[in-house]
Amino acid sequence: MESKILQQQESPFNIQKILNMVLAYWYLILGSVMFALFIAFLINRYTEPIFEVKSSVMVNDPKGKSNASASAAAVLYGGDMFKSVNNLANEAIVLKSKSLVLETLRKLEFDVTYYQQGKIKLSEAYKESSPFRVEYDTASLDIPYEVMFKIDILDPKTFVMSTENVAWNSQLEKRALEFDKYYTINKFTFKVILKSPQLSNNSNELIFKINNLNNLAYRYVGGLSVTPFSKDVSVLDLKLTGPTPSKDIDFLNAHMETYMHNNLLLKNKQAVNTVNFIDDQLLEIGDSLNIIESRLESFKRNNVNLDISNSGSSIATGLQEMESEKAVLLLNAEYYKYLTNYLKAGKELEQVVVPSNFGIQDPVLNQLIGRLIELQTTILALTQSRTPDNPGITENLRVARKEMTELRQNILESMKNIVASNNIALREVNQRINSASNSLRSLPSAERQFINIQRLHKLSENLYVFLMEKRAETGIAKAANTSDVTIISEAQVSANIAPTSSKNYTTAFLLGLALPLALIFAKEYFNTKLSTVDELKKMTAVPVLGIIGHNKKESRTLIDQNPKSALAEAFRTLRSNLKFMTSKDSDQAKLVVVTSSISGEGKTFSAKNLAYILAISNEKTLLINADMRKPNDNTDFGVSKNIGLSNYLAGHTGLNNIIYQSVQENLFILPSGDIPPNPSELLLSERMNELLNNLRLDFDYIIIDTPPVGILSDGLEMMRVADVNIYMVRQDYTPKAFIKDLQQQYESGKFKNTAVLFNDVNQQKLTYGYGYGYGYGYGYGYYAEDVKSRTWWKRVLQS
Repeated sequence: MESKILQQQESPFNIQKILNMVLAYWYLILGSVMFALFIAFLINRYTEPIFEVKSSVMVNDPKGKSNASASAAAVLYGGDMFKSVNNLANEAIVLKSKSLVLETLRKLEFDVTYYQQGKIKLSEAYKESSPFRVEYDTASLDIPYEVMFKIDILDPKTFVMSTENVAWNSQLEKRALEFDKYYTINKFTFKVILKSPQLSNNSNELIFKINNLNNLAYRYVGGLSVTPFSKDVSVLDLKLTGPTPSKDIDFLNAHMETYMHNNLLLKNKQAVNTVNFIDDQLLEIGDSLNIIESRLESFKRNNVNLDISNSGSSIATGLQEMESEKAVLLLNAEYYKYLTNYLKAGKELEQVVVPSNFGIQDPVLNQLIGRLIELQTTILALTQSRTPDNPGITENLRVARKEMTELRQNILESMKNIVASNNIALREVNQRINSASNSLRSLPSAERQFINIQRLHKLSENLYVFLMEKRAETGIAKAANTSDVTIISEAQVSANIAPTSSKNYTTAFLLGLALPLALIFAKEYFNTKLSTVDELKKMTAVPVLGIIGHNKKESRTLIDQNPKSALAEAFRTLRSNLKFMTSKDSDQAKLVVVTSSISGEGKTFSAKNLAYILAISNEKTLLINADMRKPNDNTDFGVSKNIGLSNYLAGHTGLNNIIYQSVQENLFILPSGDIPPNPSELLLSERMNELLNNLRLDFDYIIIDTPPVGILSDGLEMMRVADVNIYMVRQDYTPKAFIKDLQQQYESGKFKNTAVLFNDVNQQKLTYGYGYGYGYGYGYGYYAEDVKSRTWWKRVLQS
């Protein structure tokens, strides 16, 4: 059954551990925060500011409930004249259309951009802030669009030009040019005007660039934001962001004026279309009226004494009413003919003349024509705003055109029924007219002829006067036209987008804090090595015998170090704890095995120093180097002999020949001897047991330095017979997986009276309590030599 300790799921981090890590790495975190704040200061100080400029326009009738174009029938038969459809989404597209933006740019002096190089950055100089001006001939054959030219002023009258463009720079050749004088270079005619002669002493660079208005229009289209103010009102907000707010203000104000003018032009165009439709009808009716007037005049001249009877007058009145009804049907038929031809022509952007009330009561046709106008407006807006790098608009345009093609077919199908109904009504009126005309046969011939001529004249005259009145009304309506666009607020700076000092400092502080913490957490989270006593206690139930700090001295033994050093005090603590684990009743030597999981954990270092610290306390101590695969160097204790344990176990020498007195009183050394071919068999032999039994009678403590048990099995037999087993663990070196193996061996009972010695502990982490408790090693930093070795800021924190 697995250990309960191994089954525990340790949380990677807890509040105490986080606080400990922050304290341990406070200097790293503080440095990161200070560096991030310094970078934020540089950004705030030297970054070119970006401003947001905002304006608003209101668009009348945004929901598109009225017709999008004024129609001839609306004028002829009533209805709102020139009432526009302004779908708010479409209007937003129109405002962002490249054609409208280009029209705005042509009104402004944006064809040349001026820059002035400051101490740190290159800034745009707009209008009055520009120290010079460039004029050029727009008809030049080779205009250097998008090329940056630098002007170096020699004196108030002359300057030189240069550019990074190789072709143009070769033409300039550092020629001295005069201000206010036209030059033609490479088929480009221009002149530079210096606004103030005092600027000749200015060392800052002057730079200008001639813009391609088409490319500039695309940049403004991309930068312009048009959004509805809210769902309840038909107001659009226009926004631009850039480093030159005065320039953006001028653009937005001019763009709103262009939009208003464009809206008015559309309405006037609708009026022109309506007038043209009326003029076509007047032309036909006028010709007929002239002919009829001539006939009437001739008839009256030949029949001076003609008198119309009452019955003739009654018949004439009835015929005039029927002729008026017929005229309406004929006029409708003329419009149907026009509409049919328009739909078959497949015109996409030329607006159709559609009556809002043409006497046509078919709701389906009115709805279809209204949708046709909406699609025309949408296609126009999408066509104007389409760019090669915007596949979304291209796809919407494709869908709109496909819908328009289908809609034309549906309208043409509806037109067949409408035309058929109109023809039926026209035939019915003709029948009634023929019936009334038959009544004229009872009248005298002269009277009958006069009535026919008079009714035709009256019909044409009334229709002509009606059309003339509507034409005049159309002209008046056109003159009184106003734009459906109202400027709600002119452009003004609404916000400073960047750099925002408070935001930058806050972001820098958070990043400066988060990045080192993230690195520290990542380091801890992915760390597979044992780092803290807390981790050790959570992974194994084996008790901790003591903590040995990091040895900064060159000497690896206490014999050459200050007896009051922190390292010496740590081994004294280890000696005291070790005596608690050994039995006081036995007179035999206490057998202490020092082992580890892998090589490099400080096993030999600890065994030597533990033997030394026992010897100086008047305990007769023997240090046995049982790691015969890796013989130890004992010269620091004054022993340089090679004959040792392997030689004795192999039967090549006697016991008296392998035990050596060290330079320290009460400390004896038994070297590992020559490297044998079978070290495991030698350690497991009966001769080894006899050796230990004999040695127990002569010494107080026997310290055995065994091979690592995580790699080799040589030391396991020694651990079974030992009184105390010291298992070495090194900070940030011993893999956690070996601690789990230690716990399993401990639970299985293979190790008895075993304790862990935590070695090479970082003194700084211990000082700040980074995962370690106080109580091991008597608190590092107490002794004089430790205080001297610490830096001033550590001493301040410790005080």
